[in-house]
Amino acid sequence: MNIAIIGSGLTGTIASISLAKAGSRVDLYERLSDEELINRDRTYAITHSSRRILERIGVWSDISSSLVSFQYLNVIDNQINKNFQFLVNDLNNREQQYVSVGWIAQHNIIMSSMLEYISHIEHINKIPTSVIPNTHNYDLIIAADGSNSTTKKKLKTPSFSFDYDQICVTAKVLLRGLKSNEAFEILSTEGPLAILPLGGDLFQIICSQSIKKASYNLSLPKHIFLDYLSTLLPYGVEPDTIIDEPKPYPIKFQLNSSFHSGKYIYVGETCHTFHPVGGQGLNLCWRDVECITNLISLPFIRNYKFIIPVLYSFSRLIDVLSISFITDFLVRYSRTNSCLLFIPKIIIFSILKRSKIARKFILNIMTNGFGFNFHK
Repeated sequence: MNIAIIGSGLTGTIASISLAKAGSRVDLYERLSDEELINRDRTYAITHSSRRILERIGVWSDISSSLVSFQYLNVIDNQINKNFQFLVNDLNNREQQYVSVGWIAQHNIIMSSMLEYISHIEHINKIPTSVIPNTHNYDLIIAADGSNSTTKKKLKTPSFSFDYDQICVTAKVLLRGLKSNEAFEILSTEGPLAILPLGGDLFQIICSQSIKKASYNLSLPKHIFLDYLSTLLPYGVEPDTIIDEPKPYPIKFQLNSSFHSGKYIYVGETCHTFHPVGGQGLNLCWRDVECITNLISLPFIRNYKFIIPVLYSFSRLIDVLSISFITDFLVRYSRTNSCLLFIPKIIIFSILKRSKIARKFILNIMTNGFGFNFHK
């Protein structure tokens, strides 16, 4: 099959590798330079669903050494002062052999590795523009040009979207009192807070808070900002040094009304953008890629290429809708301080702390998502 991919961010790049490995000829359209693609300050949580995709396309061995593994994921609700912990033995048996609940990846490291990798694949032709001169040359066109996709605007594909009344403030900080292999998801009435290990005593802090409060905190001198961080961190954890300037990122919810338009297929943040709580973003995007790859690998598809967009939309619907609901629910659950939810929160955390079955169920959802997928 001849496939065009618009956008060579992480999702578009993974899609090009995966589809080329599946036997397709891929033209990868990107107007930005490699340097612009690499120099983005983002941090991702990688789950086993993404690890399987990277293994299948042959890049896991190249990038795994640059990822930071964590064996503990601590979940804390500050309102009720309760916590529980996801452990490696809460994973499915086939995943426990990796001795990791998940991995933390820094954008610039894995992006540079992926771009280097595609430069050696014969069936990928990278073209320095985002405009396809003749769409009739392609069996499928995959739009992976982000949440502000010009492709989607050109095709007038509607979406449901809203901006949260919060922004994310992120900073790399040296912390004392933490293991280098543990991560945190903290639920507070200000909004969710994530602590992600970057190796040694270095951690990425991602906190959601109101726009007004974030603007104030970002204006603080570094030593006062550190004092503020100490009020958010778990007991016994102390911030030592801020490595970079804290940065703000807007938070939005966006979900397309359709996952395709004719032979155009929307993947990644072109199709869905959610709150970063739970670290589902990139993993959900890469499951989109896995779905398309599985579809074009089916023998009967070669004669019925026109049904791929429809099958893709059907296959991805449950997973995307479920993750959109879960992430939005977690944000609202975190921020509520209603007394009516105090006892239900205690019950939920008590069950998850005591029941391995409950933890395995939740962690399997966080790791593998939902939904039906086509396989060869």
